[in-house]
Amino acid sequence: MTTSILLVDDAASLAELFARAVEHELGHRVEVVVAVADVHEALERGPYEIAIVDLSFPQERCTGLDALAEIHRHSPDTKLALFTQGDDWVAETLRDAWELLPIATVISKTAPLDYQLAAIQSVVETGSAPPDPAVQPLLPAHRPEWRTPERFAKLIQHQGHAKVWSALIDDPDDATYKSVAARTGLKLNTVKNYRSQLLSELNLHGLSDPTLREMQDFARRCRAFLRPFVDDALQVR
Repeated sequence: MTTSILLVDDAASLAELFARAVEHELGHRVEVVVAVADVHEALERGPYEIAIVDLSFPQERCTGLDALAEIHRHSPDTKLALFTQGDDWVAETLRDAWELLPIATVISKTAPLDYQLAAIQSVVETGSAPPDPAVQPLLPAHRPEWRTPERFAKLIQHQGHAKVWSALIDDPDDATYKSVAARTGLKLNTVKNYRSQLLSELNLHGLSDPTLREMQDFARRCRAFLRPFVDDALQVR
């Protein structure tokens, strides 16, 4: 039986070669998307039974985590697979994706083609496949049950928190207390107090007493989960 697969990867030439290999060797249909910005349009042409998504899109503000979140919201039944080099600099994004979404497998780009194809076929036939051993060290031993997309609502306890998160997400530069205060209209000490109010909840997301810059990195990585709650809070009059 032919399976419909969405492949999201900015390495256009390699993605096309990989798609052809999947089609030729496994007999499945693959649509290639090379930008996170184009995922929404591709989903309108779906549905897809499997989405295979790279994590790194250096030419875009978004990452593969944004694409995965959008795919899951649009089509919860689509099986999600990560396709990554597994470099250390994507480790936090990889962990976020693994903990926050029902990832069926992680496929290393450095694995032999036969291994990659076998992982895809396992997802087709059984719904999952063991993560590639090359990437396994970057994955947490357990998925914490308390870390869910819905839990992000607890990071916005009032509109002031929403203003701070919005500033951290949207600031094109490295955030400082001064810059966040300027963007939000809040007093400097108020911004510091809001950060302190969120420390216990941030700890559940793996951030132990984070700096404002570390909070900004987290906000940018997880904007797909954080932004809806931020926007809802900012719309409250």
